[in-house]
Amino acid sequence: MCSTLKKFSPKEQKTIILSIFADFAESDDDGDLLSYLDHIGFDLRVISHVKELPAAFVAKYRLKTGKYDVDRAANDLATWPPIAARIAELTEAEQKGLPNDL
Repeated sequence: MCSTLKKFSPKEQKTIILSIFADFAESDDDGDLLSYLDHIGFDLRVISHVKELPAAFVAKYRLKTGKYDVDRAANDLATWPPIAARIAELTEAEQKGLPNDL
């Protein structure tokens, strides 16, 4: 079991994953949520109403043990092209000793 799963209770893990969804849902001006769902391979056909989306999103990361795969959720987020590009920019700036604009 990875270290992230050991650090948090299942409820905390679920909250972390749900916060990823909430961030997209709250600031979805450019269709980023649909882009992200596509990136993670989320099949919208598994839900019959938009109200089911948060629970279905969290369920995508639920493990058979009742815990949630926070590391996979974090990796999915870090590899989504807009975020991956920003990570690369910040890494390059740090390697060059440049300040970042965080």
